[in-house]
Amino acid sequence: MRLFIAFLTFIGIMLQSCGRVAPAADFAAGGDTLPMRHSSLLQMVECDGYTLVNVKNPWKEGTFLHRYMLLPKDSATLTVPQGVTLLRTPVSNQLVFATLHAQLFVTLGCVDAISGVCDARYMSVPEVRERISGGKIVDCGSSMDVNLERLLQLSPEAAWVIPFKNGGYGKMERVDVPLIECVDYMEDSPLGCAEWVRFYGRLLGVGARADSLFFAVCENYERVKESVASCASRPRLMCELKTGSAWYMPGGCSTMGQLYRDAGADYIFGDNGSSGSVPFSFETVLARADSADVWLVKYGAERDKSYSSLEQEFTGYTLLRPFREKSIFACNVSKKRFYEETPFRPDILLEELACLLHPELNGDYKFRYYEKLQE
Repeated sequence: MRLFIAFLTFIGIMLQSCGRVAPAADFAAGGDTLPMRHSSLLQMVECDGYTLVNVKNPWKEGTFLHRYMLLPKDSATLTVPQGVTLLRTPVSNQLVFATLHAQLFVTLGCVDAISGVCDARYMSVPEVRERISGGKIVDCGSSMDVNLERLLQLSPEAAWVIPFKNGGYGKMERVDVPLIECVDYMEDSPLGCAEWVRFYGRLLGVGARADSLFFAVCENYERVKESVASCASRPRLMCELKTGSAWYMPGGCSTMGQLYRDAGADYIFGDNGSSGSVPFSFETVLARADSADVWLVKYGAERDKSYSSLEQEFTGYTLLRPFREKSIFACNVSKKRFYEETPFRPDILLEELACLLHPELNGDYKFRYYEKLQE
């Protein structure tokens, strides 16, 4: 259950919408389009005194999910085109739904811009939890049932939400609060997701800092990827744990599938063409897992798992080669900030995976997320 909660927190724990779409018409005239290195969903144009941002709709080709005009607070008001949301920057007094975005505020040095959160008990970022305890950040209740009284008292300038296909915003639709629709998780590459920091940085008034962070992430990612290319072996990799009757693993074309490849792994379902999470039967996994060299596990629990606890959960695990050969590496997401940090720092995760899979690259690297499963 805790792992399920952690996963939902990672993707927003939000009743979201992909409804308000606008045609993908000409974006802006007379501005300088910022070239996106990896993002397929963002367009940004620097104009005279303001920035226009397009967020493409990942579920309906040729349309925009949202369009924004970012205008500095000390600038005179401009005429806002129809269908465009005006945001005065730096945007402060913000409501944040997902812990991964709260972590980004901290990374960019803008945690003071968070004035409210939903699902406060699941906010695992220490700096945010401290402010909640100190009364500097308001708990606006459940993301599935926002406390409107607290929300109206807070009167946020914007709310960071995560849209889902065919969803809705529930109570959020009753209030006049601009929504930052974060579909970073729908990007088709790890660096594509990371590039959203450039948009978020401009919202927070730290665009140059955000650009520098992203360019450093790209440089580190490519450096690690190149170092792995010289390794002679490509260990066979499997991942995750069985959930109910299905075993969900990332598709071969997902961002995690790409990370595994870039880390020098031969992922057992790398030939699967899905870009999302795919349910497999245990029998299907068993047929491929016998060739696996390494097994990566993520879970959320107060107590760390062990080989004996895995066996108690499901005896079928003992049939898998990595279990027999004691080559399982685990990440307890209740204790490690995996979901909070890695979406916008895929370079850190890539280095960890590369060092785990290729010990010759390890050097003095100290593992941040994964550790060998204990007996």
